[in-house]
Amino acid sequence: MSNSLNNEELSKAINLLSISYSQLSRRLRELLPDIAQACFKAAKLQASMEMGFDVIGRKLGRLSLIDSSTISLCVSKYRWADFRKTKAGVKLHLRLRFYESGVLPDEVVVTPAKSPIKPRWTPCL
Repeated sequence: MSNSLNNEELSKAINLLSISYSQLSRRLRELLPDIAQACFKAAKLQASMEMGFDVIGRKLGRLSLIDSSTISLCVSKYRWADFRKTKAGVKLHLRLRFYESGVLPDEVVVTPAKSPIKPRWTPCL
């Protein structure tokens, strides 16, 4: 990933002298979950248009699978991600849509691992 992003204009835009795996990791640590979610939705929309899933979806109807996975994080760096005394964590809730020709991630919601907040899914398009 760092090799494919080796672009001088991009480096200036995100305020890095060069792009390496460790620099990407440090920069992503500061990324707000809302921004990551917006990027996911934009990529999902582009992929569904390119793959023609809109037409297939109208013919097949809605068929979705919802999964949630807990991801452990370092408690000293992610204090907002309440999980346990010794570790932080987030829960990644992912909705997949199934089509005749494949599977497409449809929506993702990230919450703290111990959050009482349940994700509210938007209706499938």
